[in-house]
Amino acid sequence: MSDASHSVHRQAEAAKRLLASLRESGDADDQDIVETAIEGETSLLEAIAAAMDANDEDDILIVGIKAKEETLAERRRAAEQRIERRRAAMEQAMIVTDQEKFTLPTATIFLTKRKPNIVVDNEADIPAAYWTIPKVEPKLDKKALKEALEAKEEIPGAHLDNGSVSISIRRK
Repeated sequence: MSDASHSVHRQAEAAKRLLASLRESGDADDQDIVETAIEGETSLLEAIAAAMDANDEDDILIVGIKAKEETLAERRRAAEQRIERRRAAMEQAMIVTDQEKFTLPTATIFLTKRKPNIVVDNEADIPAAYWTIPKVEPKLDKKALKEALEAKEEIPGAHLDNGSVSISIRRK
């Protein structure tokens, strides 16, 4: 618990005891007497004011951190995009030069062949056997469709692409 919240808690307990004493004396019904007694006999108002000041400082800190997070997020996205562009350039260079593997002091870079992926040309042409029917609306069962296409079945509205090549980097 922070100092400000601890102070508020401690002063609230003191004010609670004071209020109980005022109830015993029959003065608890007069709001002005209660407020004056709490203000005069405890430091509750000062503790609450200090807690509000601490909240204001934290609000300012939060605004600053959010602004910094946005700036850092932009920088992160830019760095991720640079990495992707470099990876694509390395992949293209390896494909163009027919190199499947490069061994560097810090990493091994190689091309891997990916399995063919499903390409849906026209969902409306795909037979009902490749659709699941959940409670809301039908959904294409791409797993079943892919298995059928890999088994060389002719399915209207879908086919497999030729697969692709992807760069993989193993760090040492």
